[in-house]
Amino acid sequence: MNRDQYQDLMVYEIYPTSFCDSDNDGTGDLKGITGKLGYIRELGFNAVWLNPFYCSPFRDGGYDIADFFDVDPRFGTLDDARELMTQAHALGLKVFLDLVAGHASVDNAEFRRSAEAERNEYSDLFVWNNSVWDSEPGLRLISGMYPRHACYLVNFFAHQPAFNYGFNRIDYPWQMSYRDERTKQAREYMLQVMRFWLDLGADGFRVDMADSLVKNDDDKQATIEVWQDMFTTIRREYPDVFFVSEWSDPAQALKAGFDADFVLDHWDNWYHRMVRSTADTRGLSVFDGADPEYALNDMKQRFAEAERYGAMLGLISGNHDSPRIADFLDDAGLRMFYLMLFTLPGVPFVLYGDELGMKTADLPSKDGGYQRTGTRIPMIWDDTLPYHGFSKTSGEPYLPFDERNKVSTAAAMQDDHSLYHYIKQLTALRKEIPALTKPGLEITENGRVLTFRRPEGYCLVLNLSEKPYHLNGDAVFVSREITEELPPYSGALIQIKED
Repeated sequence: MNRDQYQDLMVYEIYPTSFCDSDNDGTGDLKGITGKLGYIRELGFNAVWLNPFYCSPFRDGGYDIADFFDVDPRFGTLDDARELMTQAHALGLKVFLDLVAGHASVDNAEFRRSAEAERNEYSDLFVWNNSVWDSEPGLRLISGMYPRHACYLVNFFAHQPAFNYGFNRIDYPWQMSYRDERTKQAREYMLQVMRFWLDLGADGFRVDMADSLVKNDDDKQATIEVWQDMFTTIRREYPDVFFVSEWSDPAQALKAGFDADFVLDHWDNWYHRMVRSTADTRGLSVFDGADPEYALNDMKQRFAEAERYGAMLGLISGNHDSPRIADFLDDAGLRMFYLMLFTLPGVPFVLYGDELGMKTADLPSKDGGYQRTGTRIPMIWDDTLPYHGFSKTSGEPYLPFDERNKVSTAAAMQDDHSLYHYIKQLTALRKEIPALTKPGLEITENGRVLTFRRPEGYCLVLNLSEKPYHLNGDAVFVSREITEELPPYSGALIQIKED
C-alpha cells in the first residue's frame, strides 16, 4: 500500500443516529447523511468516518452487532449505504466505517448457533469454556443463558460475546492457543465482513477496541501477529484499504500494520494532559495542573513511533465516547487546539458538531450510551426550522437538544468570526501547504511557549503565557494577520525565512 495517498486526510466523524433525519421519525439515517455530504466537503474535509449503522439491538450504541452484513432499519437499507458511498466519492470524500472486530451481540445469529447444545460449524467462533459451573478468576464469563453446557467470555459489556481469536497464555485446558487452527475461523469471519463493505464502496475502517482480540495477551504480541496475518490477506485483495486503530499505543498498533493509531482521551497521554486535564481553562491546560515535561515527552514518543513505521497518528477533537472538547477549553483554547490539530503530522479527526463548539449535555443513558449519551446529541442545523432542521417537519429527536448549544450551522456559516469559519480556514491552509501533511516534528518549550517545527521551515508556535511573545525578524506569519508579536493565549503558524 502507498500510504502517501492518505497523507492529506482530514476526517469528519458522524454518529448516524444524531446527524440528520431524512424521514422525520426522530432518528438520523443514511439518507440524511447523504444529503449533508456537501456541507462536509464545503467545510474542507475529504473523508467521513461513520459510527456503526449495522443491525443491532443498540444496547451499546450499535457496537453490539446482530448482523454484520446489513443496515439496521432505523438507518435505511443497503441501497442507501451504497448510494451514500457513491455520492461521497463523487464529491471527493472517502468513507471509513467502524469495524467491530472483537465481539458481536448476543442477538447475532452466529453467536446463537454457537450457543446451541449440539456442536456445529459455529461452536468455536466465540470463546466458550467447558462447563456452565466454572467461573475462572479474572475472566468475565457469563453462565446459564443458553443451552450450551458452558460459559461465554465477554469482550466488554455482558451482551458482547468475544470472538475466539484464541489465547496467548493458556491458564485452563479449555483455552485455545491463538495459533490453533480452530481460532482461524474468527479471522476469516472478520475478513468476510471487510470484503463485504469494501465491495459495497467503503475505503477503509476504524477498528473498535483493536487491541482486544487475543486473550491473556499482556504485551499484545499475539494480537499484533493476528492483525498482521489478516492485513496480509486483505491488502493483497484490496491494496488501497486504510485502517486506523482504536488502540492508543502506536508502538503496538503500527507494528501490527495499522496505517494510523488514535491518540485517545486517556489520562496518561499528551492529548489528555494538554487538552482535557482541567475544565474551563483559558488556554490549553498543559501548564495548568499538568506535568508539561511528561506530556511533551509522550507527544514526542508517539510521533516518533509513527515516523518509525511510516504511518500516522489519528488526532481527535473528540469522539462519540468522550465529553465534548468545548467542555474544557474556552474560545481561545479551542482555536489554539484546532491550529495544532491541523498543522501537526497525522490525520485530524473532528467529531460532528465540534465545529460549532457543541458541549456535552447532562442526559440519562439511552441506547447504552451511559455517561457518553450527552456527547451524542442531535446536530443543530438551522434554528429557524422545526427541530433545528435535524428533522424537517416532525419527529421529536431521539435525544433532546441542549439549551447550552445555541449555535446552528446556518448561523455559524453567516458569521465570519465563528469557530466554523476558523476550522474552514485551517482545512484550506492544510491543503495549501503540503509540508504540513508530511512527517517530521521537533518540539521545544520555553517559558510557556511551545514550538513545533515542521518541514520546510514551518513552525507552530503556541503562546500559553500571560505576556506577548516576540518573534525574531526571520519569521513570517502564515496563519495570522500580525507581525513579530504573538498575543497571550494564542497561536500562529509561521515560516522561518531562509537565507
